[in-house]
Amino acid sequence: MQPCFSTQRSLLSTSVQHIHYIMASKRFFRSIPYKGYSLYWILLAYLVAGYFWPVVGFLAFICMVAPVAFAVKRGRWWCGNACPRGNLYDRFLARFSPHRPIPQFVHRREFRIFMVLFIFTMFGVQMYRAWGDWDAMGRVFWTIILITTVVGVILSFVYAPRTWCSFCPMGTLSSWVSPRSGRLPVNYRRIVVEERCTTKCKLCSAVCPMQLKPYESRCEEEGYLHPDCIKCGRCTKGCPLKVPEMRPVAASRSSISSI
Repeated sequence: MQPCFSTQRSLLSTSVQHIHYIMASKRFFRSIPYKGYSLYWILLAYLVAGYFWPVVGFLAFICMVAPVAFAVKRGRWWCGNACPRGNLYDRFLARFSPHRPIPQFVHRREFRIFMVLFIFTMFGVQMYRAWGDWDAMGRVFWTIILITTVVGVILSFVYAPRTWCSFCPMGTLSSWVSPRSGRLPVNYRRIVVEERCTTKCKLCSAVCPMQLKPYESRCEEEGYLHPDCIKCGRCTKGCPLKVPEMRPVAASRSSISSI
């Protein structure tokens, strides 16, 4: 029995080393199938209906306000759980995307500020021209959703599914108002990585749609508080040891943080 046990142990060691080698050579490499409803049909229905009835375009106002409103207490939860376009990226385009690393420059504050100003300037100019005509104003909303969706789809095939989400203007605004360290609201859900994480496999990062690194918060009491975390929980499912956990902030912890 001893030789057999030694052989199994050797094979296990080799497998672990192989996994570590793969993780070291590929920063992002796979996605996990999503459960639940396919919300991207809402986006497709909106684009079709808005083409024939422009006034339908005003519904886009919901997806412009809701992400920021939710972010005040829940971070970018809307982006990872309720956004129809984000759902399209995760459920459909993830099957065909090459999942390449998202360019670092799109994460830079300067670029994201530029995108916020550019999109809202274009939106404001077009809305000013269409003001007073309900169909024309609805068409402005519809057009901006159509164009940004096309850009997002193209980036999904060039880089990764959530590339657009890394600098989406509404996502950027949401990240700016998300709770920060030391003032987390009660029941705010964040990823907590315990000490038993070895940080060697980095599988939590490999399955993150935003290509973030939850393992960097290992042993931190407040958890992973990156403002672009979309609260999808993929990292909790991607870790074979189930080390990362999505936990709500307890009332006692929140009161201590606010002191």
